[in-house]
Amino acid sequence: MTRLAVLTMAALALTACTPAESEPAPTTTAPVETSTTTTIAASTTTVAAVAAVPDCLAGNLPFAEQGIVAALDSPQHDAAIVGGIRWHAEEGCERVIIEFLAEGGSPATRLGPLGVTLAADTGIVRIALPEEVETTAIGDSLIAGNLVERIYVVEGIEDGLVVDIHLAARGAVRAFTTNSPSRLVVDVRPTSEDPVASPASASGSVVVSSPLPGPSLYPLQVAGYAAPGVEAVRITLSSDGRTTLERSVSTVSDNHVWSFFGITISDGPSDLVLVQVTGDTATDDGVTVELDLP
Repeated sequence: MTRLAVLTMAALALTACTPAESEPAPTTTAPVETSTTTTIAASTTTVAAVAAVPDCLAGNLPFAEQGIVAALDSPQHDAAIVGGIRWHAEEGCERVIIEFLAEGGSPATRLGPLGVTLAADTGIVRIALPEEVETTAIGDSLIAGNLVERIYVVEGIEDGLVVDIHLAARGAVRAFTTNSPSRLVVDVRPTSEDPVASPASASGSVVVSSPLPGPSLYPLQVAGYAAPGVEAVRITLSSDGRTTLERSVSTVSDNHVWSFFGITISDGPSDLVLVQVTGDTATDDGVTVELDLP
């Protein structure tokens, strides 16, 4: 066979094994792009929906409308000082963050045992701090919230300090702690537009949590707390325009905090009785509670 014949036969074999240019190879590019675009869109929608939930409503931690809200603890706690109180409002809820310091002034890492309760009728969220927390850099805070109205740091109610959060409207509460740094987070959401049924009466110098206005009975428990700097409160009962009973209770404190006071009155005037509680300073007229006593 001549060389020309051999080359001709090889060329014909290569041509038979090569795909024609008019028949492109199959591809899955289009379906992959469509699938990817759909997945990203769905993911973006989900992230946006999650981000729209306020922090003070996010998660599965339940809210309580009355009684015990939380009983919390952490081992090897070092919190000794209430270092600060922060508040902020979001859509549909409000959050209070209490920060703690260790003995040397550095941020605490763990808080220790505490309890949080809610008295729905008076609208007081009470936080009983560990007994090791004995001092504070904050005495009280006036809040411009629709739910949270004022926050007091009080001594003398429990072994340690107590933080009372006064609500202006009915709400539900949840609480949890964080470590390193140590913080207590209290979330409040409204349960109705109605105001608190029997809020504590307050002035600049005293808060009276008991008795509540309206019908009451002897023995009468008069209790509350006095502002920092008030060394005694005067309690008077009057009826028909004249004072029938007067008592004085010491509220001296070494800390710049509100001080608890309480006294039991076994008997006194009846019918319409005014209970007035004033501090020993002349900053205001104190608090007057109107009672109906048999």
